[in-house]
Amino acid sequence: MAQPLRLDRDEVEAELCRRSLPDFIAKAWPLVEPDVELSWNWHLDALCEVLAEVSSGAIKQVILNVPPGTGKSVLLLLWCAWEWASEPGLRYLTASYSSHLTVRDNLRLRAVVKSPWYQRHYPLQLSSDQNAKERFDTTASGWRIATSVGGAGTGEHPDRIVIDDPLSAEQARSAAERERAQFWIDRTISSRGVIRDVRKVLIMQRLHQEDTTGHLLLKGDWHHVRLPMHFSAAKADRRDRRERDGELLWPSMFDADKVRKLEIALGPVAAAGQLEQDPVPEGGGLFKREWFKLVPAGPAKARRCRGWDTAATEGGGDWTAAPKLALTDTGEIYVENVVRAQVGPAGLDALMLQTAKLDGREVAQREGREPGASGKAVIAARAKLLAGYDYAEETVSGDKTTRAMPFRAQCEAGNVYLVTGPDVNKPAAWIEPYLQVLESFPTGRHDDDVDGSSTAYNSLIAEAPHKSGSGWLR
Repeated sequence: MAQPLRLDRDEVEAELCRRSLPDFIAKAWPLVEPDVELSWNWHLDALCEVLAEVSSGAIKQVILNVPPGTGKSVLLLLWCAWEWASEPGLRYLTASYSSHLTVRDNLRLRAVVKSPWYQRHYPLQLSSDQNAKERFDTTASGWRIATSVGGAGTGEHPDRIVIDDPLSAEQARSAAERERAQFWIDRTISSRGVIRDVRKVLIMQRLHQEDTTGHLLLKGDWHHVRLPMHFSAAKADRRDRRERDGELLWPSMFDADKVRKLEIALGPVAAAGQLEQDPVPEGGGLFKREWFKLVPAGPAKARRCRGWDTAATEGGGDWTAAPKLALTDTGEIYVENVVRAQVGPAGLDALMLQTAKLDGREVAQREGREPGASGKAVIAARAKLLAGYDYAEETVSGDKTTRAMPFRAQCEAGNVYLVTGPDVNKPAAWIEPYLQVLESFPTGRHDDDVDGSSTAYNSLIAEAPHKSGSGWLR
């Protein structure tokens, strides 16, 4: 008769940790954070469940959006150590916005798998032939490579691609940096590991509507887990275990006082993305809908300017937006209408000329000029096109948010009115899109209406009217 298998205490612990990622993390935590006591929370259980499903193949690619400071980086590196306990041949390509972060985690992971505790429990051995900071190999042909977003994709194919914070908060404010990250993921990372049934994990805080999360969600086919700092039943993820609106994610670590301090430090726009995982804050970002008053008609007497923020991509991309603002002698501002279109270069010229004719010669036409020779050439060509109309450039300086602040101040003060047409209960069609763009600024996908409004308002303030004739003369 066969004798029952007897396991000693170490073997039982090793097997329990091999089967349970939370148990493994609890045992391995002191190896990564020896001076910080592990404080467990339900959200870590939820993230462990997701990662275990990635390991099993139930999930092929997943986006995890969580606030900063909630243990995501340690969780990911210990997940790698946990998988290696069963499959030492797995290959990992890891990336972040800065290579020093992935190298840091490589060193921490290496310390874990070389520790006496890990070596006593699991058979993984590191190869002496390849054991550097940026890359180290296992004797079972596994490896882990640390790179940066935009860096080398390497010619080798991984089993796991782990991207932890592909953008910094500063980079997310730059369209060029966002596009650089998107290009790297679409052109380099997308083809890596296909032959090995690669699994992909992206974990980050939300920073912009067009950040890496936003870009990949538009492409589809990504499992998405979103755990904000405050619970909202209307937007709750199915893995969220909270029940009451406003309930905090991790109150033992981030209580109400700490969260308030974070919100003050970040400001409303950054807090909405980084803490709430919603880059368009409820109630608006820098502009709020309730600031605007609806009126049926504009003033009889006022100085008027239409501000142009132009784009020249037909049928897609950015919009050409041109709000017409009227400024009274007493300082009230009326947004009388907005021209919005997605047209090519020829269509844009025709649109600007037609609009100038409809506005009449007393309405100034101002266009923001981007720096450089190409911007100067565009303005010169436009001046010829609109000869006879009061057309001129508004020199663009500073970032979009800075340029928008004078107009925003008037909006917040309640000095800006939107002209609906005869029935204020049935506003003109341009008003809702205009408000949506303003509410989502500066993290929204489009900022054209804000730029056009800034151009018009800044021109109205900067240019004095000529008292003896129509229009404005410099």
